[in-house]
Amino acid sequence: MLGLEDHFQFFVKMGIVRIHEFEEGEAVKLGEATVKAFRMAQPGLASYLVQQGGKRVVLALDEIKDWDPGSELLEPDVLVLETGWFEQDKEGEQIIPTDHWIRKSEASFEETLELVEKINPRLAIATHIEELNGRSYVDYLELEKGSRNTGCALRTMGFESRSEECHRVRILTL
Repeated sequence: MLGLEDHFQFFVKMGIVRIHEFEEGEAVKLGEATVKAFRMAQPGLASYLVQQGGKRVVLALDEIKDWDPGSELLEPDVLVLETGWFEQDKEGEQIIPTDHWIRKSEASFEETLELVEKINPRLAIATHIEELNGRSYVDYLELEKGSRNTGCALRTMGFESRSEECHRVRILTL
């Protein structure tokens, strides 16, 4: 099985990608957008701040467990991050065993909600939805209607973070 670096080198050889290495916090121009990378808690992973036309987007696509975003990543227009794992299925049965490794390495749904509250985006988009969560599209709609996060309901394919305006978060399902 090929590692990530091997895949990238293959894509370079095929002319599909070009690799650009840059330091943490260094700004790189991509067309009209400026991109900066920031370290995550997990080794070798990065989050990204994309800025264009006065708008700010933070991408933290995986492994957000124990991530403490710096001040430059707070209050973006859009935050994209993983949904996280669920403690229980929709019937209330425990999904993840108490001693399972995922509890130490992956963020739970509750931890994701706390992170959204801390970052306080105008819109947050939760992705990386796992089949393990045991929820269908309809289940996510119900979760959004019935759940609470610090007084803000999950609603209309989105949950909200706490702020004066209760900004929206959308959960994307395919």
